Amino acid sequence: MSHDEKDSPAALLPLLRTCVDRLLATAGALSDQDVRGPSLLPGWSRGHVLTHLARSADSRTRLLTAARTGVDLPQYADEKEREREIEEGAGRSARALLDDMDTALRRFLSAADAHPPNAWDVPVRWLGGGLRPVRGAVASMLREVEVHHSDLDTGHRPVHWPPSFVARELEATTAKLRNDPAAPPLTLCADEDQVPRVIGDGAGPRVTGPAAELLGWLTGRSDGHALSVEPRGPLPALPDWRS
Repeated sequence: MSHDEKDSPAALLPLLRTCVDRLLATAGALSDQDVRGPSLLPGWSRGHVLTHLARSADSRTRLLTAARTGVDLPQYADEKEREREIEEGAGRSARALLDDMDTALRRFLSAADAHPPNAWDVPVRWLGGGLRPVRGAVASMLREVEVHHSDLDTGHRPVHWPPSFVARELEATTAKLRNDPAAPPLTLCADEDQVPRVIGDGAGPRVTGPAAELLGWLTGRSDGHALSVEPRGPLPALPDWRS
């Protein structure tokens, strides 16, 4: 299977289903008190995270519908609408939050499973990203599910992220940093492949460790305590990560 085939929506859907099941199992164990507790995201409770995941799934279902039907349906009307929906939904009961997220995620999975194979390259309107092919909906939903599962602060850490997800996202995040003028110069090297991933002019430190720990640090989901820096010193400061 080629690299493109491995990253195709059809290839990613089985993994996404597994990750959704794990997320729903975690959410199903939360009490009303738990969902009002803080998440790892500043200013957000677990209820905010669960609501965000539900609305993220709905937004991608809209993009699939737009690509399939030709109707102009943006991912969200604007950033304010996205934030309002999250705030309005965050204070619900644990049961309501779970049911909403379960319904939204299952609806997205069904829509992706039924999406016409010849319609994955149709451009659609992403929030803040302009027109891009709808095929990114599955990979980005997988990213949302895994990263925000960790944000619930219930024990799902970068080390629990699927290896294939980690490998793909490490490459994508590195590429994004290479295009970010705020990124410091550094070289990343995962224990698993020993491939140097140079950011900037390569004059910065060399940061090494397990791929999942590297990705956790790059995405702000780990403090990097499991990583090594050469020459010895603190880890460089990174720009804020957004999916």
